[in-house]
Amino acid sequence: MGMYVLELGLLVVGAVLLVVGYRRNRRTMLVAAALVLLVSGVVPDVVEGFAEGRANADARPWALLQH
Repeated sequence: MGMYVLELGLLVVGAVLLVVGYRRNRRTMLVAAALVLLVSGVVPDVVEGFAEGRANADARPWALLQH
C-alpha cells in the first residue's frame, strides 16, 4: 500500500510541475517534472529488487570467506 501511495504521489507532483513549468515557461521546472515522472515509474521496481536481493543475500562474515 505504501509503495502505491509513493508512486501516485510522485506522479501527481510530476504532473503539477509539468503544468506549472509549461504555463510559466520555466525550463528548470520542466526538467524537474521529467525527472520526477521518470522516478515515479522506476521506484517500485528498484525497491522490489532491493528487497528481493536483501532477502536472498547469503551474508557471511569476511573471516569465514578466507581460507
